[in-house]
Amino acid sequence: MICRRISGSLGLFVFLTLSACDTRAARKAAAADHVMILVFDQMRPDYIDRFGLENFKRFRGSSRNYPEAYIGHLGSQTVVSHLVISTGLLPKWLPWQDDAIFDEKGTLGKPGAAYEATTLTRAQFWRLLAQIPMEQFLPSRIRDKFGGKIFAVGEKNYAAELLGTPAADAIITLEKASGRCTPDGINVPAYISSNARFSLECENGFGTSFSTIYSLDGSRYVPGHDPAHLGGDVWTADAAIEIMSRENWSGMFLTFGGIDKIAHMLGELDDQGLTSIPSEYHLTDALRIADEQLGRLVNALDAHKLLDRTLIVVTADHGGQKNEVYLGNNKYQSCCPFENSEAKVEPPYWIEHLNQLGELKAGYQDTSIKLWLADKSAAAEQAMVRGMADISGMTEVYALRRSNAEFRYERVFSRLDSQSARFQAWARRHNAELLATMASDSAPHLIGLLADGFGFGRIGDHGGAQEKVQRIPMIIRVPGERAATLPQPLRLVDLSSEITDVLGLKAPPQSVEPLR
Repeated sequence: MICRRISGSLGLFVFLTLSACDTRAARKAAAADHVMILVFDQMRPDYIDRFGLENFKRFRGSSRNYPEAYIGHLGSQTVVSHLVISTGLLPKWLPWQDDAIFDEKGTLGKPGAAYEATTLTRAQFWRLLAQIPMEQFLPSRIRDKFGGKIFAVGEKNYAAELLGTPAADAIITLEKASGRCTPDGINVPAYISSNARFSLECENGFGTSFSTIYSLDGSRYVPGHDPAHLGGDVWTADAAIEIMSRENWSGMFLTFGGIDKIAHMLGELDDQGLTSIPSEYHLTDALRIADEQLGRLVNALDAHKLLDRTLIVVTADHGGQKNEVYLGNNKYQSCCPFENSEAKVEPPYWIEHLNQLGELKAGYQDTSIKLWLADKSAAAEQAMVRGMADISGMTEVYALRRSNAEFRYERVFSRLDSQSARFQAWARRHNAELLATMASDSAPHLIGLLADGFGFGRIGDHGGAQEKVQRIPMIIRVPGERAATLPQPLRLVDLSSEITDVLGLKAPPQSVEPLR
């Protein structure tokens, strides 16, 4: 099969249109007219067997399973990955590439201002996404093919919004005010907005009310104590099942935040984590709850005679690791103030040190370090790279380079040889590829990649290129298709084209060039 590449441009973006280039035989469209995408925030594939998640096991056993799947891009963040799923575009073609966004053109206001992406308002998200044609969004093409409404649901507001995108017919999430979390979003059905069941208590810390950790936000991410007002992933599944019984729908885009919240808080990803926190909820609980919701949703589809008509995707937006060497000290995750944040700017030691070596315009650090430089001269860059090389756990530093309209990252420092053979093998196979997915005019000027177990975000952390951070479950149930374990290293950016191919959807106007 011959692949033809055609250059194209649109607004801020430069895309490559790609003809189908799959070595497999072309598939016939599946006998499905519904799509359900379930994103379990910070779910790792090894949890399924380690924690005995029976519904995940059964689902995996009846589906295509991709054990070599990984995120496939940077930054490995919720605010990036949910949008990658719904657009099929790499971060370098999106308005933001990480939890920080540098708004050079002033789309949101003052040119050159830095914003924290996770606290952008829905109106700001939509203003930035207006540059993407509606047909690029997966929800739009599913609705065009099958006619039913598209719903996005999740307890984490920006995750639900970016998974649904402006193309969704309704987005249902939670808004916190005066100690309560109540339904919020776009076109929230009255049977949810006016139903007291979907209003939650959002104050109780359930034993996690310490200023030194990322504490629970009441029942937003966990079920809580009130059986009439269960929160967390149960809330999301209940809303989806309510929609299923009342609506003519074609797409259900669901995002579950419970695993992510607990993993960040307690760092129980690979061991017992923090034992000094008397939390009522632990990672085992979050995983059990998520597993139960998967089972409930599959059962509800079956009860409505939709299971054999629904393409189901189970995946995650990123994995995670415990920061055995925690460099963040519970401080601000940037060097500098954000335009949309009133938080006290108090960076951890190493980031403050970098800001004294040379002036920074913006930054964000987690299991990687991303820096936007005020002075981009060679001498200033070299001083900053020397400072980054001093940071514990630094394995590589990459600098953004530009040739005409093309951007790329060049490695300017490496200490890879000091790492384990497995770490080196993963890094040499993937790091350059991962950096390339981020390279654009708004991307960080310098990116430092950290070793396993090093990070600045939370005790449980993500954002970088480490294998545990990048590995995700990727399980796709195609009606009428036999279960199979497939060797393809499917990435999140591939999901849109995979769904398009299987269901015979109209192709988007611009397609991503595959890197594998």
